[in-house]
Amino acid sequence: MLINTESSGAEKLPVEQSGGNTSERQTFEDEKPAEELPTKQDDEDDTVYPRPLVRSLLILGICCAAFLVALDRTIIAAAIPRITDDFKSPGDAGWYGSAYLLTSCACQPTFGRIFTNFDTRWSFLTALGLFELGSLICGAAPNSTALIVGRAIAGIGCAGVFAGCMLIITKSVPLSKRPVYMAGVGGIFGIGSISGPVIGGAFTDQITWRMCFYLNLPVGLITAVIVLLFFRVANQAEKPDPFFQRLLKLDLFGNLLLISSVAMLLLALQWGGLEYPWNSAKIVGLLVGSAVGICIFLWWMIYRGSSALIPPNIVAQRTAAACLTFSFLISGAVLVHSYYVPYWFQAIKNVSAEKSGVNMIPYVLSNFVFSMVAGIAVQKSGYVLPAAIVSPIVASIGSGLMTTFSEDTTTVKWAGYAILAGAGIGIGMQQGVVAVQAVLPKESIPIGTSMILFTQSLSGAIFVSVGNSILRNELSSGLTTAKLPGADVPHVLATGATAVRHLIPADQLEPFITIYNEAIRKVFLVAVPLAATALLPAVFIEWKSLKGTAVVAGEA
Repeated sequence: MLINTESSGAEKLPVEQSGGNTSERQTFEDEKPAEELPTKQDDEDDTVYPRPLVRSLLILGICCAAFLVALDRTIIAAAIPRITDDFKSPGDAGWYGSAYLLTSCACQPTFGRIFTNFDTRWSFLTALGLFELGSLICGAAPNSTALIVGRAIAGIGCAGVFAGCMLIITKSVPLSKRPVYMAGVGGIFGIGSISGPVIGGAFTDQITWRMCFYLNLPVGLITAVIVLLFFRVANQAEKPDPFFQRLLKLDLFGNLLLISSVAMLLLALQWGGLEYPWNSAKIVGLLVGSAVGICIFLWWMIYRGSSALIPPNIVAQRTAAACLTFSFLISGAVLVHSYYVPYWFQAIKNVSAEKSGVNMIPYVLSNFVFSMVAGIAVQKSGYVLPAAIVSPIVASIGSGLMTTFSEDTTTVKWAGYAILAGAGIGIGMQQGVVAVQAVLPKESIPIGTSMILFTQSLSGAIFVSVGNSILRNELSSGLTTAKLPGADVPHVLATGATAVRHLIPADQLEPFITIYNEAIRKVFLVAVPLAATALLPAVFIEWKSLKGTAVVAGEA
């Protein structure tokens, strides 16, 4: 038995009793004030965690799942040209990526409620099953419509899979040790996101684009078997409510309001400036509809109180509110880098999509390593706040240096700047989830975790679209001003980064690349205020130790 105590308020005297195969912990303490709510640490006093071997197997399984759902966000990018050729569906190209991102973002809060009211293991396996079903439909899709439907189903599953990964860690690892595990899973997620274009390009060129989706089936099966066999949660002291009653607790009307509002917002961001002008009736209608829907949802949230899809008391909690804002800002910065740094490599440095993925290794590796370092530091010290403060400072410096990229930037410089930016973001990327779990009661952990993941997904969708609008506007403005006779502006805007050089005569290529580089630099600027502003909510995270929790080691 491992007992770890920290004196706080009333004096606690731990007493260990053991007999046979049982271990018990009794704590005698002064009576607490009646109004004091239970904390996460109070809730976990008698939690039984898996032994190291079982825990390692579970971590392996959820790392596989986290890698897959991250990979699916970007793996299709390199395959889209081949898919549109096969299905003769260039008009559907945008939906192949957005259908997945839209449903995965909109359904995050829903799974927070599902994990709160239903068994964690079966909820996770259901989400994984939806992800696998969507992948199977995509791999076997006979036409474009089937592929889009499959992507949407896979996105719904994705929303539950990654939230489930974090919750399995919560139920398998003591709070004081979670930072390292969550940092590791978060790092695997980042590697999956960056690896997508490389793996997708290799499958598309060497085998078939359908392998981008069939890959998920055997790897997902490994995760399902591990979770099914080794993940156990102690029986609840109270008998759960009937199924129909738990279904009502999902706040179905709130789900409908939020999903429809987020869907309208994301569709407007996906289509605005690409499919339709920003001032078109469709885009304005979507934005207005989204705003009205969100206002109604906020009223409904206040009306429902603690039974709402997003309970107001969680949002109002100081650390939870700070972590939601912090995660939103930091995630926006990392998604801007993840999408547009490869774009810079392809358009400015004239490398292939696969090579641009390889060039992202310094950024990804730095993100992963410093995420683990921060996790170890938080585990040793017990405090999240220092890492949350250091992260935006380092990330904003690295992001600022990346705005100096030019066609003449050397490998040493771009790699060094990418390492600095990746390190800063890696330090803070998982701190929001860890801090929220330290301050919320056990029953609120699934909702709190899903809310953090929702803000991360929403931030990525918003700021990737913002970056795309900036890129298009700056390119259009720069090319129009330069009046390059060989540059057809609409054609340039419709062409991918790898093929854009072929549109311009050789004698006009140098000024064209300068204009293109300046446009991408303006996109990189978006990440600087996002990273820097994250410092403001970081200082409001409570100085609360993750230690002080008694841990009972036992079989899962």
